[in-house]
Amino acid sequence: MNRSLGLAALCIIAPFLPASAQTPRQPGTTWTDEQLLKAVAPVRAGRKLTPRTWPNGARVAVSITFDDDNESYLLAAGDTSPTTLSAAEYGAKTGLPRILRLFDKYQLPSTFFIPAVSALLHPEMIPAIMKSGRHEIGVHGWIHEFPPATGSAAEEERLMNKAIEYLTAQTGKRPVGYRAPAWAFSPHTLGLVRKAGFLYESSLQSMDEPYEIVSNGEPTGLVELGIDWTLTETPYLGRSGALPSPQQLFQLFREEFDGAYAERTMFVLTLHPHVVGHRAPMKHLEQLILYMKSKPGVWFATTEQIARYVKEQAGMK
Repeated sequence: MNRSLGLAALCIIAPFLPASAQTPRQPGTTWTDEQLLKAVAPVRAGRKLTPRTWPNGARVAVSITFDDDNESYLLAAGDTSPTTLSAAEYGAKTGLPRILRLFDKYQLPSTFFIPAVSALLHPEMIPAIMKSGRHEIGVHGWIHEFPPATGSAAEEERLMNKAIEYLTAQTGKRPVGYRAPAWAFSPHTLGLVRKAGFLYESSLQSMDEPYEIVSNGEPTGLVELGIDWTLTETPYLGRSGALPSPQQLFQLFREEFDGAYAERTMFVLTLHPHVVGHRAPMKHLEQLILYMKSKPGVWFATTEQIARYVKEQAGMK
């Protein structure tokens, strides 16, 4: 990873790290072997699920996904400033229409992970996404709540179910994919995702290829389509971003795609309409799409399509 990109990312995410990561206190240094193993056991990466071949002999699966947060994350924190809300509203009013026009131009599918409150505030959003029949809608919380801060399994489940019910009512189809708000798991999240019956999850970062989540040593049957801070734009192009131009970031995305192409695995990009939807980033997104389309054997898919395919190929029930 480019050093400047790495430092920029660290500066952005440092405030969100747990207190123990920012202070000298290190309780883990005194834990026994058994305590260390127990601490990591609830959510781990299991077997790789990259198939021997992708559909129609493709050598890489590509899913360009969007987290349509818009104003939801601000409202979750109680921020009602018209200035900050307007910057987030840009995602629904300007960014999303630009994205949909671009994807219509190249007839590409995408997955949109939507906090239900975003759809509540912008009722035109889901019909616009669904119009082409190519796109998928996944769950991204009720109001982009921070799962570790919900306080209890019951409250986290209430919000998750509320989001599922709202999106199901709006789309006519129960969502099969889950991406945690802020990509953050609480100790209860995995169990709730499994209980809700999701086909796949897309918040973890253990591998850059599909894998099965393991919990306390047991396979869960849940497909993980991982994400990564190197494959999203917000830390670099958002309000606190440290890059002078999106060109450098999209060069990183291109090189990550080249790696996935060489390895015959998967490339999942996570973008945000209120950030990438501005004019300059959209120019570079189109260039990235054209570059990927110029390569033979690229399968553009929704994350649902990828999850169903790898699960079938692996013989998972």
